[in-house]
This record gives sequence, structure tokens and C-alpha cells, in this order.
Amino acid sequence: MRSSFTIFLLGLVLGSTMGIGGIWTQVVKPAYEQINNLQQEHGVMKGALAEAGETLREVAEELRSESPDSDEGSAPTPIPTGSIFPRNGGSGVVPSGVSPTTRESTQPSDSSTRSKPRALASRLESLASKLDEVQKAEK
Repeated sequence: MRSSFTIFLLGLVLGSTMGIGGIWTQVVKPAYEQINNLQQEHGVMKGALAEAGETLREVAEELRSESPDSDEGSAPTPIPTGSIFPRNGGSGVVPSGVSPTTRESTQPSDSSTRSKPRALASRLESLASKLDEVQKAEK
């Protein structure tokens, strides 16, 4: 009876040890490694969010600085009459055609076209502020 009790006790100890070892190798260790990987990816994503916010702000600033503030300087100045072909002869070639009486431009000069870079810049800044809110909420 004593030997069977000892064998039973030995089996119980070894079985529980192996069971704990099996749980450790099959459940705990892989879960720990996966959590570490997720934390590393989380750190990378936080850095990417911060970088994206900074880049959006820089692009918005650049768009605002490149957009014209007024009509001055947006259209080329006309060439004075007689500067290319003199009026009093010089060559037999005389320009013909109708001279424009109003300002004609190859690009539309309405305010919606001029405000597009500014509107885009404000959209980019709002996206950057949303990214900042996400980062603050995470902390």
C-alpha cells in the first residue's frame, strides 16, 4: 500500500509539473511574445501618427505661403505696343488681329480657384488636429 501511495504521489507531482510546463509553453509564453510584439507595433504606430501630424501641418503651411493673397503679381504685365515691332517700319511684318480689351488669362481667375490651396490647407490642419486628439486620448 505504501509503494502504491508513493507511486501515486510521484505521478501526481510529475503530472502537475508537466501540466504546468505544458501550459507555460503552449499558452503563457506565446501570449507573452504576442503582447510584446503588439506593444512594439503600437510604439511604431504612435511615432507614425506624430510624424503624419507634423507633415500635414508643414504641407498646410506651404500651401498657404504659395497661394496668392491678391490679384497683384498673379497675371503677367502686358508688352507695350511697338516694343517688338516698331510702328514706323523696320520690317515688313506687321502684327494683325484684334488686341484684347479685357484681361484674358489662361487660368481662371475666380476666387474659388484661388481659395483651393487655402481650403486644402485648412482641411490638412483639421486632420492634423484630429491626429493630435487621438494621441492625447490614448495617453
